[in-house]
Amino acid sequence: MKPIVRSITIIFCFISVAVLSRCGGSREAVPPLTISPASLPNGTLGSLYSQTIQAAGGVAPFTWAVNGALPHNLRFVPDAGNTAAISGTPDTAAQGVVFTIKVTDSGTLGSLYSQTIQAAGGVAPFTWAVNSALPHNRRFVPDAGNTAAISGTPDTAAQGVVFTIKVTDSANQSATQSYTVSILAEADTLSFSPATGLSFSPQLIGTVSPTQAETVTNNGTSAVAINRIGLTGTNATDFSQISGCGSSLAAGANCSLTATFTPSQLGPRSASITITDSTVGSPHSVSLSGVGLTSGSNATLSAASLTFANQVVGTTSPTQSLTLSNYGTTPLTMVGIAVTANFGETDTCGGSKIASGASCTINVTFTPSVAGSLNGPLSVSDNAPGSPQTVSLSGTGTTNQDTLTGYCWSDSNINNICTLVKDAAECPAGQPAISPNMVSLGCFFPHGSRLVDTSRRCHSANAHGYCAVVTGSSASAAAASESLR
Repeated sequence: MKPIVRSITIIFCFISVAVLSRCGGSREAVPPLTISPASLPNGTLGSLYSQTIQAAGGVAPFTWAVNGALPHNLRFVPDAGNTAAISGTPDTAAQGVVFTIKVTDSGTLGSLYSQTIQAAGGVAPFTWAVNSALPHNRRFVPDAGNTAAISGTPDTAAQGVVFTIKVTDSANQSATQSYTVSILAEADTLSFSPATGLSFSPQLIGTVSPTQAETVTNNGTSAVAINRIGLTGTNATDFSQISGCGSSLAAGANCSLTATFTPSQLGPRSASITITDSTVGSPHSVSLSGVGLTSGSNATLSAASLTFANQVVGTTSPTQSLTLSNYGTTPLTMVGIAVTANFGETDTCGGSKIASGASCTINVTFTPSVAGSLNGPLSVSDNAPGSPQTVSLSGTGTTNQDTLTGYCWSDSNINNICTLVKDAAECPAGQPAISPNMVSLGCFFPHGSRLVDTSRRCHSANAHGYCAVVTGSSASAAAASESLR
């Protein structure tokens, strides 16, 4: 994920020295708006995913947006400050999902700005002078007394413009003050249609798709310089694009970007058209997606194996899901889906045919009949090459009841560090766990997963997660929880 540039405000940084002071409000130099982290960790199917995105610099309040679709069952939730979260429990396997997060602050080029400079002390009347050029469209206007104003509506972006103001009184005493002014770029003026990017129909490997077009519109009042347009992303070589936008896009004008899709491999493919321009939203990104097909029918499963957490004998685990996709040019004829003893399945595959480019879901559960390690295959029989396709299933039956420890396993939202927080109210020690599962919260530290009850969410200050679980009798749960800390 790439950091997204922002909307920026004018910053006039005035520091009172000698007899000069400022009136009419205070503005300090604003550091550039940045977004972090620059990339996101991978998630695990069926495990809670939580990642905080943070904006630094800029001028609050902030506006967040996502360009492109997140992985299925993940949500993007901004808070009232400078952070947003991507969280949820992914239920569909996916590779190389590309999306862009954009944050915009509250400043805009083209807004009226007025700042008063004041002389204190000395003997009136005063004479004012500026020894170098102000930023474009800025005026310096002294009044008949001891003040002067810098005002106007900025129309040209500039960084670090330095000038000095000098005031001289009637006794020939003078004072000078240097100022640094940054007039930063206006709010993002480019819009894209379709806003969701370009999605191509499934395409036979090695063949070229019909052309699709993305319209770029400049909604601003001045021309936008276009510096570069190119393809980026995981499968950039599977797409091609032609720009009709030239090196500049006039105010109110639009232009087209056309693209085609020529898949080199089977399955989902993705990339982006990246536009580098003179607006603060640069670089802009248009997502591209498509699916590569093979001749005939195809059966592709989203995972090669499923592992279940410890499960009490005679009880049924939460469901884990697989996706069966047909990346073939002809329908996939289903013969049947079977699982070994101790495992169960339901599906949406219909028992007949899956169209080209379509998919269905297979839901698998674990119901151990005896204690110990249990495993076996899930088999999919069909008319595709390689039938039957198989997925390895494994789990452990136990006679020990998984119980709550009295602690919440949570992401503290501080540097992605996960901790155990005592929470007797939401996670009462010794209570049976309803849905024990191994879960990773995407923690930077400690790494790995922990056994939790995914049916019980818990909350504490600056943290959220699941109730921690220990395998054993309820009598030992409290003691075991101490060792978890």
